[in-house]
Amino acid sequence: MPSALFVTTVPVTLEAFLVPFADHFRAQGWHVDAAARAASSERALDGHFDRVFDVPWSRDPLDPSNLLTAATRIREIVREGGYDIVHVHTPVAAFVTRFALRSLRRGPGPRPAVIYTAHGFHFFAGQPPLPHAVYRTVERIAAPWTDRLVVVNDEDLAAARLFTGLRPDQVRLIRGIGVDTERFSPAAVPASEAEQVRREIDVRAGAFLLTMVAELAPVKRHALALEALARVADPSVVLALVGDGPLESDLRALVAAKGLDDRVRFAGYRRDVPAVLAASDALLLVSEREGLNRSALEAMASGVPVIGTDTRGIADAIGDGAGWIVPKDDAAGLAAVIEEAASHPGEVALRGRAARKRALSEFSLDRVIDAYDGLYHETLASHL
Repeated sequence: MPSALFVTTVPVTLEAFLVPFADHFRAQGWHVDAAARAASSERALDGHFDRVFDVPWSRDPLDPSNLLTAATRIREIVREGGYDIVHVHTPVAAFVTRFALRSLRRGPGPRPAVIYTAHGFHFFAGQPPLPHAVYRTVERIAAPWTDRLVVVNDEDLAAARLFTGLRPDQVRLIRGIGVDTERFSPAAVPASEAEQVRREIDVRAGAFLLTMVAELAPVKRHALALEALARVADPSVVLALVGDGPLESDLRALVAAKGLDDRVRFAGYRRDVPAVLAASDALLLVSEREGLNRSALEAMASGVPVIGTDTRGIADAIGDGAGWIVPKDDAAGLAAVIEEAASHPGEVALRGRAARKRALSEFSLDRVIDAYDGLYHETLASHL
């Protein structure tokens, strides 16, 4: 029976993104294990993996214990498991695992094939030169330790093809980790549930509800969204901020300073995202960088168009016709598009239908799982 080890820094990545892949490969006869920090205490993983291992790594990429204690633990797990494929995700786990396994031998045969899915490189176009150079150098160092490198957007594909130590056939574009197009569907949420969401966050009937589903963190650039909203003259436009994070108090202060208290709702962390999207007229995304933004894909699958900045991972998701794309730092342009959408419900509906069609054809979970199924079998065949 073929075997695989899924490796992430924290177990929430396994739970939120990788459980469907584990279920698929186990149903195909694979033995699938997982490794992450404190993973064995995560009950949501029970029944989805054959075994779950703890790895004591730090999320701080400069912590020397990552290349000592954590790397040693990874080698122990892989030696014991004798895996055919080790599939790594998230930057710290990906670098440490590839470092740990770069010269490992499994009995008389080669080391396991290592697949790295980069859910958005930490370097990106327009980034300040020093961090750009550091993050790009780290990825270049680890590239020769990688049997297959999967990227999720076009900018990262172009960058990966320049890494030395990787042949072109070792780099693959697979757009994201897939979206459940049945759970996120215009027909999946009763109108009563969408109305209940609006009541809970105090949005009146007839208001144009613009929603951001994003951690309240600097990379998501909520301040730019608030700057744009302050320029929107239409008082019916309401912005719901779904998520929590370290910037909440700062953003509340900014909302008050801009006089937006009656037009911004702090909705907090919610587990009913399909209902939140069903209650929304459009999704707003203005991040500094993304891999391939999941909330955009979920909104599109729900038939909700996206208003986004021309950011890697946002523009890749929206494509043509599934929403609106504005220049990355243009608050005035963003405000103009928001007002256009709010005043043209027919156009919003048209782009929402286009978004649903694009999600089905490009980003469905079944489509992405099929792509990885093919990649695994190709990797096994070439690694014998």
